Amino acid sequence: MPTPASHPQHIVEPDRRRQNRKVPTVLELQLIETLSDLECLGRQLAGESVLAIDTEADSLHHYFPKVCLIQVSTNEHTFVIDPLAVQTMGVLRPLLGSQKIKKVFHGADYDLRSLFRDFSIKVENLFDTMVASQFIGERELSLAVVLNKRFGILISKKYQRADWSKRPLSPEMLLYAAHDTAHLIRLYRELERELRFKGRLSWVEEECERLSVECTLGGNSESTPYLASGQKHGRSLSHLIPSEAPPVKSPLFRRFKGYGKMEARDLAILEELLLFRERRAMHEDRPPFRLFAKHVIRELVRIKPTDRKALRKVPGLPADFMKRYAEGVLKAIRLGVEVPANRLPSFPKRRLPSPDSEKRARLKRLKGWRQQKARELELEPGVLCNNALLEALADAHPKDPDELRAVPRMRNWQRKTFGHEIVDVLQGI
Repeated sequence: MPTPASHPQHIVEPDRRRQNRKVPTVLELQLIETLSDLECLGRQLAGESVLAIDTEADSLHHYFPKVCLIQVSTNEHTFVIDPLAVQTMGVLRPLLGSQKIKKVFHGADYDLRSLFRDFSIKVENLFDTMVASQFIGERELSLAVVLNKRFGILISKKYQRADWSKRPLSPEMLLYAAHDTAHLIRLYRELERELRFKGRLSWVEEECERLSVECTLGGNSESTPYLASGQKHGRSLSHLIPSEAPPVKSPLFRRFKGYGKMEARDLAILEELLLFRERRAMHEDRPPFRLFAKHVIRELVRIKPTDRKALRKVPGLPADFMKRYAEGVLKAIRLGVEVPANRLPSFPKRRLPSPDSEKRARLKRLKGWRQQKARELELEPGVLCNNALLEALADAHPKDPDELRAVPRMRNWQRKTFGHEIVDVLQGI
């Protein structure tokens, strides 16, 4: 394969990592940092039938996450694209949207959403090796575990929590990123053979098609706001005042573990604290948990400090808390305390209607069938049919396999393969 203008980087793994490795100690990758190189690469990749894709993002370090690297591997070459340098990924849109090229990901969900959010890239003809591994019957699904089990390949986890928006990236970080796709096509071919042998390839293809569609539903309304305004990738939002920041969806406390056990007044204080933290996190372009953690919020709600002296006694405060957040936190607590009694939040747990005895019996039979069938197929029960589908089946109570088409969450592969069995189970046969 011809290569873009810039020279490939030969990155050598340190000697200490060579022990018990069944992979080459030298991985050739090419870093793409210019539009001309990306355009050249696009022309080369257009002739491929299979591409392995992965991304690295900075969601652990920024409020507004962004794709910081895109890794692409063919059978023989690995390319690492730097979207922070190139800034426009339009070249990749027709490639990843082509039905003629198989795109292999491992755990594609976040990657697909990120590519669509940042670059309006829709991925078609997807094969997710994590999904495929589930349908083979694998229990451990991380790429590191799968590659080690199948090929004896060991992948470092050193940079899982790295800030990929920082530049320059070290050769070791580039190597880490490249290894995420370097072996994916080999894995794809092996999994495809096994799925075909087991008669489950169409199951995985349907799941992957659904995943591809679901990850682009709803448009890119959650796109990073400053991408649209021309402030490309990674600019600080410290110049924004809160009123200019994107709106925060309320109530936030409903996403806080344990809120259902709190009194109404505590919920009001909790909401104000969460709202303050969210706005400041947005303002600083940092994930909320990096300002102060949930256990700190829990203590703030419990203690309800009213001044800086009392605030200092709250356990678990970060070192910079008093300087950066004390005034805002005290104000948030005061606002929560001052909420009028008739406006206090109240979200009692919604009582679901108890299922009738016949539905309970149908659901019990379905779960028994699922357990037995999953054991026969050596699959996790939830892979075969998840609980939401069993509930929907028990509610719908179809009398004929054709009626299964109208059941929410019912896949075609489930209906075609197990439709008659499911109907018989529902009828008590």
